Amino acid sequence: MRFRTVVARFAALLLMLGLSHPAAGQLASRPADEWIRTLETPSRLESLKIYETLAALKVKPGQVVADIGAGTGVFTIPLAQATKPGGTVYAEDIDQALLDVISEKATEQGMLNVQAVLGKFGDPDLPADIDLAFINDVLHHIKDRAGYLKTLAAYLKPGGRIAIIELIPGQGGHKGEPELQVSQEQATTWMADAGLKPVDQIKLFNDRWFVIYGKQ
Repeated sequence: MRFRTVVARFAALLLMLGLSHPAAGQLASRPADEWIRTLETPSRLESLKIYETLAALKVKPGQVVADIGAGTGVFTIPLAQATKPGGTVYAEDIDQALLDVISEKATEQGMLNVQAVLGKFGDPDLPADIDLAFINDVLHHIKDRAGYLKTLAAYLKPGGRIAIIELIPGQGGHKGEPELQVSQEQATTWMADAGLKPVDQIKLFNDRWFVIYGKQ
């Protein structure tokens, strides 16, 4: 019994430090504490155009939204506000330490409609079907992108949408790493295989593409 307790505590410590299996299996992975510092720098937050992005997503009260690869919840909390009353936001990530950060933020800000979801590499493992999946600056970290998008599409309600924002290949910090770049054309091909097509192309950024896909 004592041995199990020690093992459990050790596993929890690894998870807190971002050294657990989920982080190790992610492309260009980092420890959770480094992600936290990186994701919330003032320059990055400004570049995200959070509220302009939310306006383009046209989220409505009562909807169920999945923030895929939610990180520290930069978009989760505004999405939760936009879905009130009656809506839910699933903050999905493969790192429990990051989900703990989001849960703490949601509690502090009274966002009771945020639910943290520990996903898997190939499946977000969402607890219910959704109206919208939002994937911002995350798809390039997924190894089997086509397979993941097909799995994600299966969670959509009738009329559901998937919104993707990614850096244009050749832009940003990964411009010298082809394996960490995703083009709009690639994503559109994968989405077509999942039964979705572009329904809106938003011209909001100079260095990234922003497309919303819906069922064909």
